[in-house]
Amino acid sequence: MYMIVKNIHLTIISLTFIFFIINFVLTIKGSDKVNNKILKIGPHILYTLFILTFIYLVSVINLYPFVNGWASSKLGGFVLYILSITFALKWAKSTVWRIVSFISAVFWFVMSARLGYADHLKVNNQDTNVYIEFGQSMLTLIC
Repeated sequence: MYMIVKNIHLTIISLTFIFFIINFVLTIKGSDKVNNKILKIGPHILYTLFILTFIYLVSVINLYPFVNGWASSKLGGFVLYILSITFALKWAKSTVWRIVSFISAVFWFVMSARLGYADHLKVNNQDTNVYIEFGQSMLTLIC
């Protein structure tokens, strides 16, 4: 069951990224297709399924956010990814800020994916303060 949910989780991640790219291109072009019902509702359904599969996966491998630095970093990367997407598609008014937000979203997507394959961080629970300090420094840098 774990492998099935993990593969569903990875598929959902890919689909959310594809939806983001499509929405971003349509937004930059100024197309009316960006208001398509599937393009508006689809990502929200995928994000919900993403969160549900994330909850299942971290509960199965016993790595919980705010307890384990790896899971907290994954959750933080997801939140920053979603905020970057929201800024790129809705909040940014100029093309320059949309592109900056696009680069930010791709960055957080890649960093979260890289962290997902960092098995040595999942097992090593000795020094979680390093991850907490890193998260605090990133928040300080952003704010």
